[in-house]
Amino acid sequence: MAQAPDPAANDKTDARPDPSLTPTKGTRSSYVLTRWLYLRLLGLVYFTAFHSWSTQIIGLNGEHGILPASELMHQISQMTQIGGMKGAMDCLAFPTVTWINCSDPFLFSITACGVIFSLLVILGIATAPSIMILGILYLSLNTICGEFSGFQSDGLLVEASALTLFFAPWNLLEPHWHGPSRLTRQTPPSTSSLWLLRFLLFRLMFASGAVKLLSGDPTWANLTAMSYHYETQPIPTLLAWYAAHLPLWVEKATVLATFACELVAPCLIFAPRLFRFGAAAMIVALQVMITLTGNYTFLNYLTIVLCVPLLDDQLLQALLPASLSKRITDGTSERTKSLTQRVVVIAATVLLFSLAGFQLLGTVLGRGVWMEPVMELMAYIGQYRVVNSYGMFAVMTTTRPEIDFEGSNDGKTWLPYEFKVKPGSDLKRIPGWIAPYTPRLDWRLWFAAMEPADRNSWVMRFVEKLLEGSPEVLKLLEHNPFPDAPPKYIRAFAYDYHFTDETQHRASGEWWRRDNKRIYLPPLSLDGKQLRGQENLEDVP
Repeated sequence: MAQAPDPAANDKTDARPDPSLTPTKGTRSSYVLTRWLYLRLLGLVYFTAFHSWSTQIIGLNGEHGILPASELMHQISQMTQIGGMKGAMDCLAFPTVTWINCSDPFLFSITACGVIFSLLVILGIATAPSIMILGILYLSLNTICGEFSGFQSDGLLVEASALTLFFAPWNLLEPHWHGPSRLTRQTPPSTSSLWLLRFLLFRLMFASGAVKLLSGDPTWANLTAMSYHYETQPIPTLLAWYAAHLPLWVEKATVLATFACELVAPCLIFAPRLFRFGAAAMIVALQVMITLTGNYTFLNYLTIVLCVPLLDDQLLQALLPASLSKRITDGTSERTKSLTQRVVVIAATVLLFSLAGFQLLGTVLGRGVWMEPVMELMAYIGQYRVVNSYGMFAVMTTTRPEIDFEGSNDGKTWLPYEFKVKPGSDLKRIPGWIAPYTPRLDWRLWFAAMEPADRNSWVMRFVEKLLEGSPEVLKLLEHNPFPDAPPKYIRAFAYDYHFTDETQHRASGEWWRRDNKRIYLPPLSLDGKQLRGQENLEDVP
């Protein structure tokens, strides 16, 4: 009697390893799909960054903004004239296209061009040249926007762009347009360019964990940092309110998980491929959790994008549509670069690896005498943001001071200004999600609240613009209590803000409570276009 065939005997697919996860024996992993996905996502980050700037640049740095870029450029021009050749050389430390023009239309055109070229990157049109232009434009904003630029996310984006120039294809079109052709033919990314991006991710994450341990901050040492973080971070979300009420053991476990993702996962970047996949998963998981509980501009999204070079084509083939994967890989030629190209890439790679390595050593080990020559070089190229130092929240903020501005026409009745996202007098306003949008005025006020007013001269300029009723500046606010004409006086108080507990929230509907009221700025008025204090007004209630 014939025996029925065993279905399992003919089903050999379960017995073989997943070809999407394991390269064929004797072959190297390829990174053509990896590059394609990374570039599309980087273009998306650039789009959000420039679009965010386009809605704020005139109010922040326009002719009638808080810190006009034209004033800075005038100061630099005077330095050039006085300093002669030395002054001209000094101006190389101010890389910006606003040497051409710094009018409001030109400033806005920088952001508009940024949006357009980021779309070209997303579409895969002239990708590398577009990224080079994006890097120049964004560096220009970093240079001339003063207090409202220079966040770690800004430096990271410029540095990632510089390294991506070695990674991106320089052909007119990428292969997904119409398959292999003269216009789309590209070579695979070089190993050195891939490791430049991986090393950037390593520095970003490892430095963030190292500074927490090396700072000696007790909240990181005793694992209580998260007991403060959710409430005191710059712009918390609604989930941060709930996270702030988690049990202490959960918050301590979260600190341990943070250290694992910032100190252990980066080391796995240099391990075999499956460990690299694990590193990517850990880092992405941390960035997602941060995004759910806090608004950190586009920083977390860009960090996730930098995890893509940890993946390879064999893995991405299981995630991308088969037809798209085939068009991209078929458009790749095995043609090698010329000797000149290879020498340039190798020389640039060695230089960037060396500078970035010294920067990381300086962060971790301190900047002793042995680092002085390198630090002088780093200081010289620092304005170009191609090598940056990283590490957030080395010392955890344990309180949340906030500055609240009020206006009055008679010195007796005061009305509050409300900002777009930072906590204010409306304690019932729900903390929301606004990232990757970057509310730069709100962000900078979080820092200003931690210092006396005399250490934040730009705050006085902000008050001056409120008294002048500058439409450009008022657009940066959520609510202007004086829509018809600007007030005669402006004053500011500093409060300590806290999340309400569950009982307080149920009773009042408020997400915040505030106490410890103190004067940040006394009543100020414009007297002959000069900002003057008015000490004889009604006492503080």
